[in-house]
This record gives sequence, structure tokens and C-alpha cells, in this order.
Amino acid sequence: MTRATVFKPLLSTILRDRKLSLAILIVASLQFVLGLARFPGWPCPFFHALGIPCPGCGSTRATFFLFRGEWKRAMILHAFAPVFVVALIVIGVCTIVPRRHTQRIVAATEIAERYTGITAILLLGLIVYWLARLLIMPAAFVRLIQG
Repeated sequence: MTRATVFKPLLSTILRDRKLSLAILIVASLQFVLGLARFPGWPCPFFHALGIPCPGCGSTRATFFLFRGEWKRAMILHAFAPVFVVALIVIGVCTIVPRRHTQRIVAATEIAERYTGITAILLLGLIVYWLARLLIMPAAFVRLIQG
């Protein structure tokens, strides 16, 4: 098995599909705008169904803190918020710019994903981070997420 088959590209696959990228961008933007306008965003279905926060719980509010320059509060709420913001910016750029520019970004992203495994590493890190928060202080994690 070669390295290229071990690290399957995920982000570049999303970037190639403009409809999927647009859907992700619209949903994320709507969630963010609703929060800025002080309307309730979509509640986490994972949390409401199972009673435990999902790996992404808290990332919307953490993103608000990032945009206000409150990095410490953002990191306390969700350490992966900057990663989500960067991924959404890349998705947004690839959705909006002409396809010829997108091709270069997608190709560079795919190479980085295949040879460094960055997406797999970040996803694994997100799961480990989530499990650590659940196992070490579950009540504090739920209180933090609920606001």
C-alpha cells in the first residue's frame, strides 16, 4: 500500500464539487449570520438526540470570538475553530472564483492531503480532542456548550 492510497483526499474532493461546496458555504454562512443577529442557529442534532456534544459543538460561538479578537475565549470553547474557519474560507474561495483558478487550488490541496495526510491528521485530532473533553470533564464540557 502506497502513501497516496493511505491518505485519501477529502477537502480537495469537496472543493472539486461546486454544488457541494456552495451548499456547505450557504449552511455555514447562514448559521454564522443567524448567530450574529442573535437568532438561534440550528441546534446540534447529535446533542439533542444523544445528550452529549458532537465533535463540532461550540465551534460557531468560538468563531464569533475569533472574529472579535478574543482568541483565548475561542480556544477555550473549541480549539479547532481556526481550522474550521480556514477550511470554510478555502471552500468559499473555490466556490466563488473562476474554475481555472479553482483547479490550481484543488490540485495543491490534493497534493498536500495525499502526501502529508493533513486532513486525516486534523480529523483524528478533532476526534481525540472531543473524546478527551468528554472523558476528562463531561459535565463542564456540556455546561460550556450550553452557554
